[in-house]
Amino acid sequence: MSIRRYQKSDFNRLADIYDASRPDEFYAEKGDFTFVPWAENNYMMTIFKGSEIYVYEEEMVLGFCGFTDNHINWFFVHPDSRGKGIGDKLMTHLLTKLERGATLSVWKSNERAKSLYKKHGFLVYKEFYMNFQGEKLFLNRMVYA
Repeated sequence: MSIRRYQKSDFNRLADIYDASRPDEFYAEKGDFTFVPWAENNYMMTIFKGSEIYVYEEEMVLGFCGFTDNHINWFFVHPDSRGKGIGDKLMTHLLTKLERGATLSVWKSNERAKSLYKKHGFLVYKEFYMNFQGEKLFLNRMVYA
């Protein structure tokens, strides 16, 4: 088990993890959402290129996290590897790189993710909504208190 900096050779595996995980963020939302594969999403690629990224690997990369400035943009564990403490290990590592006041955004309905973030000291401090594929979906902004 190790957590290390992202290398370009990791990209395809990170794309696989993102593409498999992204729909799970909407498990509690009503609607049938369509997702553009990560590698084809120019907006997400721009954010990714400006982020500091770390990967968790055992025999292969199983999850990744990353941030820009003090905002967590990326936090994904492959669905087949969840429930094994990988999220806890990634978050613990990530918080060694960030200061109090670090932020992240998460779908309000995503209680699974929010429970992990709360366990590590994040608090909801703001709620806002966005139009996502014609649906008004609420997000929580969380801060590392």
